[in-house]
Amino acid sequence: METNVVFLQDVQEAYAQLLDLSLVLVDLDGNEVTDVSNFNALTKLFHTEWGHNQQYLTLVESMKSLDKSSIIDNRMGIKLVVSPILVQNKPSYYLLSGYMLEESTREHIRQYAKLHFPELKGFSEALDEIPELTEAEKAEKLNKINTLKQVIEAHLSAQKNNQSINQSFSFLHKSLEGLQKGTATASAFIEELYHQDENIDFIGLAIEKEDSCFMVDSVFGPNTEFLIDHSFVLGEGFLGHTLAALQVKFWEDVSQDPRITFFYRSGLRPKSLFCLPIFQESKVIGLLFGGSTKETLRKVDCLQSLTMHASFLSTLVTSNYLKENNQNQLLELTTFNEVFRVMTTVKDIKRVLYILVDMSINTMRGPFSCIVYRPIKHQSKIDIVSRGLTSSEINEFGYDVAVRAFSGSSSDYDLKQPLKRKTSWGVDVFELPLFFNDQLYGVLAVGLTTQHELSKYQAFLSSLAVAGSISIHLCQQQNGAGADDSIIDLLYEVMKQQNNDQHEQALKIKNHVSEFTSYLNDGNYQSLKKICGLIFFEKSLLENYLSDREMLAILTDYEQLIVQKKATRKDSEILRLVSYFVMNKEEPSVIHDLSEIRAELKEQFQAFLNQQAVVETVISLNERPVQIEETPPSKEVHSSVLKEKLNLSSREIEVLNQLMQGFNNREIASNLFISEHTVKNHITHIFQKLNVGDRAQAIAMIYKLGYVPS
Repeated sequence: METNVVFLQDVQEAYAQLLDLSLVLVDLDGNEVTDVSNFNALTKLFHTEWGHNQQYLTLVESMKSLDKSSIIDNRMGIKLVVSPILVQNKPSYYLLSGYMLEESTREHIRQYAKLHFPELKGFSEALDEIPELTEAEKAEKLNKINTLKQVIEAHLSAQKNNQSINQSFSFLHKSLEGLQKGTATASAFIEELYHQDENIDFIGLAIEKEDSCFMVDSVFGPNTEFLIDHSFVLGEGFLGHTLAALQVKFWEDVSQDPRITFFYRSGLRPKSLFCLPIFQESKVIGLLFGGSTKETLRKVDCLQSLTMHASFLSTLVTSNYLKENNQNQLLELTTFNEVFRVMTTVKDIKRVLYILVDMSINTMRGPFSCIVYRPIKHQSKIDIVSRGLTSSEINEFGYDVAVRAFSGSSSDYDLKQPLKRKTSWGVDVFELPLFFNDQLYGVLAVGLTTQHELSKYQAFLSSLAVAGSISIHLCQQQNGAGADDSIIDLLYEVMKQQNNDQHEQALKIKNHVSEFTSYLNDGNYQSLKKICGLIFFEKSLLENYLSDREMLAILTDYEQLIVQKKATRKDSEILRLVSYFVMNKEEPSVIHDLSEIRAELKEQFQAFLNQQAVVETVISLNERPVQIEETPPSKEVHSSVLKEKLNLSSREIEVLNQLMQGFNNREIASNLFISEHTVKNHITHIFQKLNVGDRAQAIAMIYKLGYVPS
């Protein structure tokens, strides 16, 4: 402004001499921008008494409605001219020109001042120097003042334009540097645009989320926060109309247009509105929009720089999209490699199913994930593992998938291809067959939301299903039938015929052993899984029929534990722990009675009992399912594994369990009664301690450590 002041002062001095008036330029806050020109006696007197900031500000405030030069009276009736200086059509300064007397008013003013302003010494003499002007003379001076006003406005507007252009180029240069360094973001660019132009009251960016559907990604300005995440389709309202037309649009006054409802719903009431499409090559991928809420914008002033900025924004959005896409592909590949490595080392099929469910629901953040699995030994039964479904939904949906996949009654079900369908309650679901070596093992079904872009996740989910299929195949090979299997099956059948209650207990023991050893994930417990249900038979009988010495050794050590002698085998301890639990009505507290069992193993078994939050269901293909076996989640999750191995705090473990159940940050904050910011901090610390980069890698790592989340 220093160069401007020198020029303005020179012009003001020249016009002051030409007009024989005192002149000064003040800003909107009442501060003098120029020094007073042509100080005469009266001006000096008034300036000494009243020429301070507050007096100027009072005058300026009373003149805000002026849009042209006007002659006004000061408190004594002496005339001065107030001229608003418009810069880019907005009052920015005021030019004050004085003083003048009307014909035959000098004596009246002298007497008035003597009576009401006796403190003004020398006023009478100073008044004599001011000439009385005719109407014609006043009009002539007013015309010359208007000429000066136009000169000042032209100069300041040119300076403002140059400043705006320089700022714009500086802004673009800075943004280009950010683009080259990879630090520029569309949101930061939009925010800077908002601060660049004082005439714009709001500005935002909408990005295409699905085919012909766009969503407000970022927006800045008062009362704009409710616009975030609002969506519209091609052709809908002002924004959709611009995208359909593929042209820059400007509306000078939209206040009465019914299409403005999109903004009104969010509490924003635009007066002027502009919309500029954002392109990726020839395809429209977004929209830059904004406007004013107080004053009408001029199309030329508004669109001149915004068109250039929209072009840069197209480049920025495209660049960020390609960068994000490459990063996502790399992350998916890294995560898949980790998941595949973990799953192919797991020796238990049910554990593989847990991993598939947790991985898929955390990747998609959808409403549910579910696996419908048919065990190789029991072709008429179907196992279901799920998160996010109610009991009735599991029965209905699981039965529908099972019939289509395994009964052979559905001709439209391709066993080798993923399929997108709808559930009976209206939720989209993506079904992926678990197919390997010409064998269909099951179906992975992942619920979708309306915001999901399936194309982004399909490749990863398909790869996950392939990894799961291979893992199931490997598990079934490892668990293949041995020489003693037929004898063991026969003994179970004999037990069922002779003592059904005992047979039921044996099945419970077998089930708990299978699940607990899967939970431990620290060794091969195949011999234990086979022999555990036969503890009700005499050992001598089993020695006559079974050739597997490993199984017999487990029973020998088990008998030692019954008489409260220390065991040498962990699998025997597990058998004693589980069988005692089952025989005492599955009451968790009884496990503390077993002094012969190591405290660490009892703690692990207690943790296992607490962790079963995943719903498991068995249904029959021959009839509609009516019964669901479900273990309700415990209110307190045992966490010794994570505390010892990862040094996680109790709160971090709570957050981790919520995260692995598929909850987003907002839901976790609500469930744990903490802020969303605190949740983000906890997740950051968890990822650092696990040395992972995202949720999917965290899940893989947790399962690798042998921990099943609650």
